[in-house]
Amino acid sequence: MPDAADHPAAAEPLRYAERLAALLADRCEGALEAAYLHGSAALGGWVPERSDVDILFVVTDDIAGPALTAAAGLLAAPGDCPGGGLECSVVTASQARRPAAPWPFVLHVSPAAGGPRVVRGDAMSGDPDLLMHYAVCRAAGRTLLGLPARAQLGPVARPAILSYLADELGWGLAHAPECYAVLNACRALVYLADDAIVSKVAGGLTALDRSLAPPVLVRDALDQQQGRAPERLPRPEAVSFVTGAAAALRAAAALSAAAALSGAAAGRSAAPPA
Repeated sequence: MPDAADHPAAAEPLRYAERLAALLADRCEGALEAAYLHGSAALGGWVPERSDVDILFVVTDDIAGPALTAAAGLLAAPGDCPGGGLECSVVTASQARRPAAPWPFVLHVSPAAGGPRVVRGDAMSGDPDLLMHYAVCRAAGRTLLGLPARAQLGPVARPAILSYLADELGWGLAHAPECYAVLNACRALVYLADDAIVSKVAGGLTALDRSLAPPVLVRDALDQQQGRAPERLPRPEAVSFVTGAAAALRAAAALSAAAALSGAAAGRSAAPPA
């Protein structure tokens, strides 16, 4: 299967990400260990009019203050970033090897109306979105620098991913257009069935193929996502579908967590006495 980042639509964000990683490596003076392109540019479904360039950077645990300040200055001035802008996080090697709540980081940059928003990790306990960034990088991230993602980033437990996806569906209904909520529900159901992380567009197409969602609703969402129809607020049928998907995810998360606890308890009881 061809790498999603090799698709012609992803060529521009990939070139930009490669240039930015090289510049950051120079600014950080050896403190940058790895960089990964993720999001729609890696999964497929990149739409220049709406997609961000998503990058995860991994730095040494002992990165010096001046290097971090230089990194923040570079990432807050993304210049010729294509699409909707640069969305990136900087984490330490230890944070990346053992990803866990509250999902700490050292720096985060995201697009905002008044210019890039920069948040230092010492200003908040963590960023739950990192959970999914780690998972996407391990599943389909494009390595820009350093070791492959599966060698650099630790795994995220399935119950945590399921719970995150359910929460994201609730956020989408409250704050995003119908296409975002519906297509995120579709790709969440694909993850629930296959443990596969796919783009919103691929999730919608798979939902159509497998009858996982109302077909008219999904076709409308795909048209909105790909610019063939105007965005709209979620209709009642969209709210019903997305809410049902979130409930299925939460139920599966609870079962998966219970199974993991049961397995751990069985392992402890079977262990020989010290």
